[in-house]
Amino acid sequence: MSADAARPSPAPSQQENVVLPALRTDLCVSRQIYEDRTYYIVKDPISLQYFRMTAEDHFLASLFDGKRTFSQIREAYAAHFPHIRLEYAPEELDDRVLRFANDLALLQFLSVQGARIKARMEASKKQKRSKGFLYNLANNIFFFRFSLFDPDKLFARMARPVAWVWTKQALWISVALILAATVVFVRNASHLDQALANLFQWENLLLMWGTTIVVKSVHELGHGLTCKHFGGEVHEVGFMSMVFTPYFFVNVSDTWTMPDRKHRILVSAAGIYVELIFAAFATFLWAAIQPGWLQNFLFNLIIITSVSTILFNANPLMRFDGYYILTDLIEVPNLQGKARALIQAQFTKLLFGHNSNDASLSRLPLPKRRFAFFYTYAILSWLYGYWVIYQLVVFMEPHLKPLGLEALSNWFSVLALTSWILLPIVGFFKSMQLSREDWHPTGRLRRLSLLGTASLLLFLLACLLPVQHTIKRTGAVQLAETEQIRPEVSGFLAEILVHEGQQVKAGQPLARLENRELSQNLVLVENRLRVAEATVARAIGLERPAEQKQAETSRLAYQARFDEATQDASHLVLRANNAGTVLTRDLDKKLGHLLRSNELFCEIAPLNPMRIKVALNEQEVRHIEAGQRVVLRANAYPGRSFKGTIAGKPIAFFGESIPAAFSARRSGDVPVYVDSKGRDIPTERTYEAVVVVDNHEGLLRPGMTSRGKIYAGTHLWGSLLLQDLRDSISLDFRF
Repeated sequence: MSADAARPSPAPSQQENVVLPALRTDLCVSRQIYEDRTYYIVKDPISLQYFRMTAEDHFLASLFDGKRTFSQIREAYAAHFPHIRLEYAPEELDDRVLRFANDLALLQFLSVQGARIKARMEASKKQKRSKGFLYNLANNIFFFRFSLFDPDKLFARMARPVAWVWTKQALWISVALILAATVVFVRNASHLDQALANLFQWENLLLMWGTTIVVKSVHELGHGLTCKHFGGEVHEVGFMSMVFTPYFFVNVSDTWTMPDRKHRILVSAAGIYVELIFAAFATFLWAAIQPGWLQNFLFNLIIITSVSTILFNANPLMRFDGYYILTDLIEVPNLQGKARALIQAQFTKLLFGHNSNDASLSRLPLPKRRFAFFYTYAILSWLYGYWVIYQLVVFMEPHLKPLGLEALSNWFSVLALTSWILLPIVGFFKSMQLSREDWHPTGRLRRLSLLGTASLLLFLLACLLPVQHTIKRTGAVQLAETEQIRPEVSGFLAEILVHEGQQVKAGQPLARLENRELSQNLVLVENRLRVAEATVARAIGLERPAEQKQAETSRLAYQARFDEATQDASHLVLRANNAGTVLTRDLDKKLGHLLRSNELFCEIAPLNPMRIKVALNEQEVRHIEAGQRVVLRANAYPGRSFKGTIAGKPIAFFGESIPAAFSARRSGDVPVYVDSKGRDIPTERTYEAVVVVDNHEGLLRPGMTSRGKIYAGTHLWGSLLLQDLRDSISLDFRF
């Protein structure tokens, strides 16, 4: 019996005596316990696929021995599970056994169908191809993989010599190493500033890319060897590319057949465990090595094997190691598929009413007492998945723009939007198999149309609501106006009259320079001026006009030289042009040092009110007007708010580079890239607004990090939403 679904069923009298075909003898079956219930994992050794059966289905499948007739299988099944007679009518019980036989046939589990496995695998590939060109194109661009060879025998030879790795003693030693490395890392936290400053250099990013490939390959090796150590089989190793980064991968799906839950968890955690050991040794070396390329490499290794693996591999919201660890801990295989099926079923019921029952949900039983957890997990995994896609698209744009590849970034954005948002929505409605009857008053689409109309009305109403538009920017307190005190003449600092933090008035002396050449020149010119004045007086007394005229000319020349020398001498006293606060530290250490002409002595700025610069992009600048209210919060004073106003329309544009305080590589939020000269170049046009802030207590100081909120006026919510939509579309597509 091929049990093909399309073949007509035998007549009832003939059906009773039909001998049903036997199960394939090469199927591997293992018993597992989930939620205190017994399940059986069936492994197809040819296709290397895995299937999960309940205990009831497994018993029914075991009756297919090639000797029993249909009636004998039914009676043995009903005798072993007496409750079946209460749940099913006789005709329904017959249909249950027939449908199960069909399911076994479709899964290619029957002995007469062993030769059809290849056809089933081809059908599976065809089904994947039928998902659509854009979907497959997007996955091939961002996620791509192919197999290389069967490593099972190789891994068996490799696992034997290192069996000590999986002992309890090795585990506790590893935990101690990781804890010790954590202590060492914390104690050397003062070195992090320099390491983080070099982290996003192009040369270092290339080094990280190469290091990641090697580390993740060893990560996969840890999975494979652990699976082999605990009795599993590893029949696939290959090459994959995820977000343009190549890796080797090892297929350890055979862990599904392991009856011991602890072993399954250890296989899933092996990659993370290996990376943390690498991170521990790298930390010890990083703390001992002098600064240089080797220390930078070790810091990269620490980031990749600790921060990266914990945030991504150990994250249960993505189908990586943390996800499989979670499914074994809570004993719910295929957690993501089941949780999303539950949400989709509820969403379908909301849209189309109670008549829309999702048959797939009945095939994915979930424990009733954990429905809240499944709802939460499904929503979080969906949101996180789309957030990752969004971040990928946003990440590519500023990094491709300096290379002149903006069009490629736009193409990626359209491809991601179409493949992962629009096509799934279309696929959802196609799966509903809607017909004309659904548009009738009692049809499924009536409820959807009512919900759609109500939602549209609420949306239009919300668009007409006035809302306060706020703009939030993060950065450092960067003074808008500072006075730099620089001498116009050179001299030695003979006296310093101020110190850091001192309030000074306009014209107040700050320091006195000593320049013997200027002082001697002033005395010399003054003496010569007096001689010239005496000569003029003598010529007048002797009534000698010609001599008087000559003497007057000489006096005027010496007077000009005296005025110039007097002015130069006055520059030996440094004064403040405006009132403010002295910002420069350790001025007393400059005493006695030579201060050359135009060399900086100190900086003075008014700290109340303080004028602070705020960086803005093009989309934000259009909403900024003079007099708008601003509220600042400084990280140094988390419980305090500082009020200010916009001084004027932002017109200044940061050209090739921006102040370090605004760079996203430091404490700001302006996206930048580093050019060949090491400068931070903004990836988008960046403007500055000047904010006048009340700082009568003198708490805000230059260099403090802060977050500001600009109240940019009241606008209709719909107009802001429309503007955001327009901003998300490239200019090339607006015309």
